[in-house]
Amino acid sequence: MESSFKLILLAAILLPLGYYLIANGLPETPSDRARIIVSWTPTIAGAAVLIAGCIGIFTATRSLSRKQADAIDLKLRASGVTLRGGRKIPWEQIEFVTAITFENNSKIRLLWDRAELHRRLVLHLREQPQQLNAQGSGRTESARVDLLRYPAAEYLRLYDSTLEQFKRRGIPVQFEKKWMFT
Repeated sequence: MESSFKLILLAAILLPLGYYLIANGLPETPSDRARIIVSWTPTIAGAAVLIAGCIGIFTATRSLSRKQADAIDLKLRASGVTLRGGRKIPWEQIEFVTAITFENNSKIRLLWDRAELHRRLVLHLREQPQQLNAQGSGRTESARVDLLRYPAAEYLRLYDSTLEQFKRRGIPVQFEKKWMFT
């Protein structure tokens, strides 16, 4: 939610600036080449700023509009796990869990914030009899829980206790590292 408010604030600044740059031309210059460059530069810059502002508003309103069943990413209950959208998975159906930690060692980190929790849980589910095909093997189903934009200081203990809960239930947890360059 905090990053959504930052995006809305940024969009509130960028949208009027972009409109101003597009709506107000600069005075004419005697040279044709200079006139074209001077008159089109603010228009192109204004269009880019308007696009960035619109993307910011769209992203912020989308993340702020999460409500009720879509507001949670993962909830542990005595009967099983509840995922976004209200999907319930019983403990018995989870075969194993893959805990993925994302790393970034690029020189320029555009969208990477070290203070955020860059994790993902993949719940690998057991095959159900209705999923089996004629050869007797079914498709492997999994459920993915992205925990990418949460403050690490607040959610790291919760993440670790969630992994401990899987282990206590006898569900193996595999650890992986993946690289994310943004």
